[in-house]
Amino acid sequence: MMESDTERDIEEEIPARAAYAGEHVRRNVIFDALIEAPAPMSVQMLAEQVGLHVTTVRFHLTKLVSSGAVNVVPGGRSGRGRPPAHYEAAPRSRLFTFLPLLLDQFGSTEAAREQLAANAGRIWARNHSSHILQIDVPDPASVALEILSQLGFRVSTVTSIFGEHELKICACPLREIALTHPEIASGIQRGAIEEALALTSPALASQYSVSILPDALNGDCEVIVRLVPASRDGGTSAGPHRKSVR
Repeated sequence: MMESDTERDIEEEIPARAAYAGEHVRRNVIFDALIEAPAPMSVQMLAEQVGLHVTTVRFHLTKLVSSGAVNVVPGGRSGRGRPPAHYEAAPRSRLFTFLPLLLDQFGSTEAAREQLAANAGRIWARNHSSHILQIDVPDPASVALEILSQLGFRVSTVTSIFGEHELKICACPLREIALTHPEIASGIQRGAIEEALALTSPALASQYSVSILPDALNGDCEVIVRLVPASRDGGTSAGPHRKSVR
């Protein structure tokens, strides 16, 4: 029996998502070690503490530095040659130590927190409706692009085919929230887009389903926003649209 394209897609997607989740677990372990460290740490020190290979630690540190979560500082000279670079959590990251505890109070379940975050996203969109209402010919992709830009996201690509729209965006503006509560980060995005669609055209709001998905190929900075005609959704978008980065 020949394998269908759909079955092949599913088989290829599951390992990619698993690898994506595994990367984030390791990256969060390294990030947490730096937050708790009393002084900057070298790659070797981090590798020994978290039990990962030096190459793996260096790879994740590069990602953390590029996202602004970690800073590189000069290391102390202990012999000949250039001293090894040391790393420390960016000062603002320490302020987010209590953020997970606060966000837990949003609800007792992920679904409840996602819904409350979506409500907050809708309120935010209403408060910034002047930019959205200036769109001459509202279409789902243009509306989503405008509200996401207002939220501070960088949209790298927009693809539209057969009535479905996909936007790849940088998720860094909500990175600190997404690290521990991805359901809240995705809820904010979902609610803002849904409200923006409703503000520009009630028909758009009823015709499209919004989902937020992780991009397995581009680490914690990229997520994919999908707008699918409700007639094709088949109810699969009910409940929280999680961006799994744990």
